[in-house]
Amino acid sequence: MKKYKRAFETLERPFAWLDLDALDANIATLSLQTKDKRVRIATKSVRSVEVLRYLEEHVPYMCGYMTYSAAETDYLAQQGLNHFLIGYPVYETESVRNLCKWIKKGKDITFMIDALAQAGWLHQIAKEQEVKVNVCIDLNLSIKTPIVYFGTRRSSITTVDDASLLIDQLQAMSSLEIVGVMGYEAQLAGVQNQPKNKAKGLMIQQLQQQTKEKVTKLRQQMVALVKQKVGDLQFVNGGGTGSLAFTANSKEVTEVTIGSGFYAPSIFDFHKSVKLESAAGFALRVTRKPTSDTIVCHGGGYIASGISEQREPTILSAGLTYYPTEGAGEVQTPLKVSTKEHYEIGDTVYFRHVKAGELCEHFKALHLVRSEKYKGAFNTYRGDGQCFL
Repeated sequence: MKKYKRAFETLERPFAWLDLDALDANIATLSLQTKDKRVRIATKSVRSVEVLRYLEEHVPYMCGYMTYSAAETDYLAQQGLNHFLIGYPVYETESVRNLCKWIKKGKDITFMIDALAQAGWLHQIAKEQEVKVNVCIDLNLSIKTPIVYFGTRRSSITTVDDASLLIDQLQAMSSLEIVGVMGYEAQLAGVQNQPKNKAKGLMIQQLQQQTKEKVTKLRQQMVALVKQKVGDLQFVNGGGTGSLAFTANSKEVTEVTIGSGFYAPSIFDFHKSVKLESAAGFALRVTRKPTSDTIVCHGGGYIASGISEQREPTILSAGLTYYPTEGAGEVQTPLKVSTKEHYEIGDTVYFRHVKAGELCEHFKALHLVRSEKYKGAFNTYRGDGQCFL
């Protein structure tokens, strides 16, 4: 933490930081895994226009963005960005109308579809706005076994027959055009396969290995069907940071999505195949020392969403652990100090968030460090006065 101490000495606490050296190293590591695939950047994991622009300049084969809401996509279009795949179905009328206006102006925007209700609603708005809208079919590559549902509960398109019916329905809508397919193998990309519980880790790794062949077969069958019915596609999207190497070797996939891997939050400490550098985190001030072996930091309760091996922020500073009866608190976080370390009131404690983009929801800026020197700050969405989800 010495280089951070020197670089950030004069900043008010708390603050969030972004290590540009580590970010560059992660870009290089991930780029080696993508091979010849195009790269789409997941904005939900970045949540900063300035970081997105930085990635656009530095990520090889970058082809666009996977956004997470219609309002966010509208905002990024206003900032001059382009080539958007909205990663989730959206149902907000005014935001979608705004996107139709951007399409008329030449912006490349594709909507995600997995059900007739979504498609019919979008078709009506597109007709009203007198514009043809690109859509991507979201395939569900989750695997059901008698014991466990392995994957995420998202798309309703789980079989080739499901895909065939949806294609027929979409082709009957003159204002929609099928241009892509997304087959996201969440059980490979997003599941921690090296948790602290070794037995659980071995079980997950075995399930993932057994799943790979099924995922590949199902995605290839569905992609072949779409091409047969529709013709050539603009893209077939797949993957995430945790499954990058596997997805990049999948012949049917033309582009991969990367987001969390750039910041490398602590959720990836429990992924066997991902070795990245900690590039982002936050810092808190020590404001209390009630006993010789306890310090209290001001703030810190930035708990990650979802189910995780660890939802509390990871402590980077040495010799500190959470009290199990209190954890990371809403406005203060007590920490137990080991006998080898010494902390006083006024000191700084450094943390990493468990999930990448969620860090940016708590801070207006990411303060930059490179080679132990302070390099200014990049605004987050919050710093731009934006909040989407």
